[in-house]
Amino acid sequence: MDFQIAAIDLIIMLIYILLTLYIGWRVSKGIKEFEDFAVAGRSFGPFMLAATFGATNFSTWSLVGKPGMVYNSGISVVWIAWNAMACILAAVMFVPIYRKLNYNTMSEIFEDRYDGKLRGLISVIWVIADTLNRYGVTIYAAGVIVGLLLGIPTNYIILIISAVVLFYTYLGGLRSVVITDAIQFVFMWIGLFIGAIFIFNNFGGWDGLVNAIPTELMEWVPAADKATGWPWIIALTLLGFPYFITSQFVMQRGLAAKTVNVAKWGLVFAALLAIPMAIMEIVPGLAAKAILSPDFVSGINPDMIGPVVYMKLLPVGLTGLFFSSLLAAGLSTADSALCGSSSLITEDFYKKWYPNKDEKHYLKVSRISTIILTIIGTTWALLVPKLGGALNAILNVVAITDMPVFVIICLAIFWRKMNAAGAVIAVICATIAGSIVSFTGAGGIQTLALTTLTSTSVALVLGIVVSVVIKRSAVEENRVQAFFNRIVG
Repeated sequence: MDFQIAAIDLIIMLIYILLTLYIGWRVSKGIKEFEDFAVAGRSFGPFMLAATFGATNFSTWSLVGKPGMVYNSGISVVWIAWNAMACILAAVMFVPIYRKLNYNTMSEIFEDRYDGKLRGLISVIWVIADTLNRYGVTIYAAGVIVGLLLGIPTNYIILIISAVVLFYTYLGGLRSVVITDAIQFVFMWIGLFIGAIFIFNNFGGWDGLVNAIPTELMEWVPAADKATGWPWIIALTLLGFPYFITSQFVMQRGLAAKTVNVAKWGLVFAALLAIPMAIMEIVPGLAAKAILSPDFVSGINPDMIGPVVYMKLLPVGLTGLFFSSLLAAGLSTADSALCGSSSLITEDFYKKWYPNKDEKHYLKVSRISTIILTIIGTTWALLVPKLGGALNAILNVVAITDMPVFVIICLAIFWRKMNAAGAVIAVICATIAGSIVSFTGAGGIQTLALTTLTSTSVALVLGIVVSVVIKRSAVEENRVQAFFNRIVG
């Protein structure tokens, strides 16, 4: 595809990048200690939280991975909007508990309720998953978009974007992440509306778009023999729960809210935004079926389908604005992954090894961790095309690593008999079982659904059975009692 980007589009994108870098530098002036870096002094209000939740949830892989899946499988991808239920549940039930416990990282719940060994295990899993998956995949998706726009190889763009994210995350931590997310959130919504308006204008509205594509793409709940059939929809719904309720990646924002009510409303607003956002994410995939020739599509990476549609439809000026919004989406997710993982490394490992250092020392360690994680995640980003594309990579890792953790957190809070032995065995076995299913492709076209079912059920069954068979020690019994006293109190 021949495409020449206008100078004004380049200028718009450059202004956006410079603005992001400036914010990172400016915010860094207020970062004095580790807690400022990790939870931003617990200072954010409901709009900032809603914006950062929304910006993190919507990422470049939303308009890189999803349109390609819609193009091949149809409108049922829109069911990802069911993630809104997880936001509501987090707001009503889980955030009040987390705030009473007053944590800096989500992994602290494992030591309080179970033991330090489990906390260390979960932290390792989260750091690996967030660095490789949420950072690496997102940077790859942003590289696809910008590389396609500028005609520059994706790998070069990945390196440039990684440097930008590292700069402002290193300087400002979560405070920088949330403030830039709020700006990126505005960019994203402007871009989404502009893109949707031009697509609908091209087809004469929603009805015109629907009439221009094969009817089978409009099947809301396909059969199980389709890639996005009902088992996939159920899996997609379930995967929203660990993503929004128990992951360090997302819930770090809830820990940073001014009050528990602010955290609640931030999540509720994010849930309300998830539904229209999910609809706008699928529109380019449907449009591609009508305006892109099958021969052309067969010759490109499926992850490029969404960006190509917008490149064909948007005029000069708006192209730069729209692609800036997509870049914003990628940065908002990548920075969150870096900040969450570096906080875990500092809080869960370094502080235990060197417990008597001052907060400025821990801040330095967290920043060094950010650099190391950026290098690892960027390397992974270069390998994503070999993993089946952006969306598949994201969902499969969530199914493997996050579902077992979600199960044992729920058991920790709602079942007093759950013990550390059951939790450790459940997490290890469920993660291994889910990995085997995913990497072997068991389940065929419904591998994601089978992976989700396997990791969830293995964690649940083993956690309960082992906890019933192996009794808690007196030390653990006292720890459990103290944990529930803190929740009640």
